[in-house]
Amino acid sequence: MDKNMTYIVTGCTGYVGNVLTKKLLAEGCRVVGFARNPQKAAAVFKKDAPVFVYGDIASKEDVDKLFAGEGPFAVLHTAAKVTIGEGSSQELYDVTVRGTQNVVDACCEHGAKKLLHISSTEAFPRGYFPDEELRTYVPDPAKAKKGYARAKSMADKIVLDAVRTRGLDASILMLAGVLGPGDHSRSHMTQVFIDYIEGRLPASVDAGYNDFDIRDVADVLPAIFANAARGESYIFANKPDKINECLSVISEMTGCKKIPTLPLWVAYAGLPFLFLAAKIGKKRPLYTAAALSSLRERTDFPLGKSERAFGYTPRPLEETVRDHVNFLIEHNMVKA
Repeated sequence: MDKNMTYIVTGCTGYVGNVLTKKLLAEGCRVVGFARNPQKAAAVFKKDAPVFVYGDIASKEDVDKLFAGEGPFAVLHTAAKVTIGEGSSQELYDVTVRGTQNVVDACCEHGAKKLLHISSTEAFPRGYFPDEELRTYVPDPAKAKKGYARAKSMADKIVLDAVRTRGLDASILMLAGVLGPGDHSRSHMTQVFIDYIEGRLPASVDAGYNDFDIRDVADVLPAIFANAARGESYIFANKPDKINECLSVISEMTGCKKIPTLPLWVAYAGLPFLFLAAKIGKKRPLYTAAALSSLRERTDFPLGKSERAFGYTPRPLEETVRDHVNFLIEHNMVKA
């Protein structure tokens, strides 16, 4: 890592953001973290913490404050509103799309040396599957699924347009399903794990995605900053898996009983009832149309480009799930 650089991390208290921020701090880097909530920042970071700037990613004035200190600057943009079809569409747009535009504008105006933009494999257009070099990936919001996927596609387009027309040195990191220790924000899969351990998950579905350990990205973060090529995209994933693989590991750890597994079509049929039950219970729905749609996608993503450029190597899923659950227990996020 370049110790003369100031590393700016947006969304530094989020799942991906806090793990990668802690890696930069462990490398002895000068880090400025952008966050919304001082209480959450204090809970996520204990002794070692970045210099915090608090504000709204949708505010250009707040984003500009990140560049008030000593440069030169490199930016890791992790801030996004992650949803599976629930929540406010306006907030999704403001955080994920407008926020990215503000970060890109600030990078260009303040002469940032590098921007790493965290995106998602969900942003791929319908019917598209990447080649190993990702040379064929062109963000096309009109062809992306509605909601989160489309917002990420719009954000990717903003970044690559700035590479092409404004000379920005930026690269895109396409993440599959994120697992591993560090989820203080209770992502969708974390909530599935908690509900299963505490006996509130009535059934699983016979499907899955591709889940990898965010620590494996943190391990190669110095190489990513050093070697990520301008205008290039890189995939970080593992192998396709099923939800039941994760639940089986948790069952062995905790003694939780196995639960019924529903065919995907049954889960689709029960969506209105699941959504109503979540609303009555004032809880985040675990299964939505968007979530089930993702579970049907092809997810054997090619990793060769990230392996060659950065030395990226995903660890076994079982190790990740075990460490993820131990993190939840250690932080009193689940009653085991």
